[in-house]
Amino acid sequence: MNDQLRQTAQIARQSLIEEVTLAPKPGLVDPVSVGAHTDMDHQLFLTSIEALSPYLEQYINLGYTSQSDQQLFAELRTVGQQAEQAMLTATHQVNTHKGANFSYAFILGALGRAYQQWSLTQLITAEFAPVFEIIQGMTTGLVSRDFQNLATKTKLSYGEQLYVDYGLTGIRGEAEAGYPSLRLLVLPMLRGSSTKLNENQRLQLMLKLMANVQDMNLIHRGGIEAWQQVKATATNLLTQDFPTDLSFKQALQLFDQQLIKKNLSPGGTADLLALGIFFDLLNQSH
Repeated sequence: MNDQLRQTAQIARQSLIEEVTLAPKPGLVDPVSVGAHTDMDHQLFLTSIEALSPYLEQYINLGYTSQSDQQLFAELRTVGQQAEQAMLTATHQVNTHKGANFSYAFILGALGRAYQQWSLTQLITAEFAPVFEIIQGMTTGLVSRDFQNLATKTKLSYGEQLYVDYGLTGIRGEAEAGYPSLRLLVLPMLRGSSTKLNENQRLQLMLKLMANVQDMNLIHRGGIEAWQQVKATATNLLTQDFPTDLSFKQALQLFDQQLIKKNLSPGGTADLLALGIFFDLLNQSH
């Protein structure tokens, strides 16, 4: 494996660590709070990241040696399932990074494939457009394929049930659309910046994602109405002009307490926030 591939995989690992270490994150695990979770904490997330780390290298290497989008897709799904099992073994069956593993597989695989033709500098200049095009090429028809036999299944996962009830496609839809949350919300924030996002900017990015993404974790725990309320609160916090960093963080801590009380965790936001941090770190690495 060449240095660029290894470095990119290390940056991916670092982004997962920096996401779980960022605080305060309403409803989510950080070093200060376990959010709306009773079965996981900051240390368990670090254990989970350790278990996933070798697979992050595999994803990007698969991309770099791939011959076609479809071959890469099949290989990423196979290795992705192995990574999920390794994660669940390490966490004693607690789902810490299932959604993140899904997205990191596709994004690292696509990055590896893009590195066949483009340098990191060229990709940064293009705001990673070739990477998202490869993801769209790989995942064309993913939603309809994954959800095609639901009528014959006796037991549906909550993602499948939400698709049947509301047509929500969650992270599969996000992938098939080439990650619009990253392209339209994250990358514009990073544009032209010579320094990485500071803590407050990362927390604002978290709120921006919370206000916009289809968060299946939230909907699973609280239904559509709770999801809409969380989106509204996040939007409201984004429009407020906090006089100090401390007052901003106090507002987030209050939001955290509200979500804990309602047992709500915006896990979908956390996965995309980690990816946002990943692209930020990539931007600063070249």
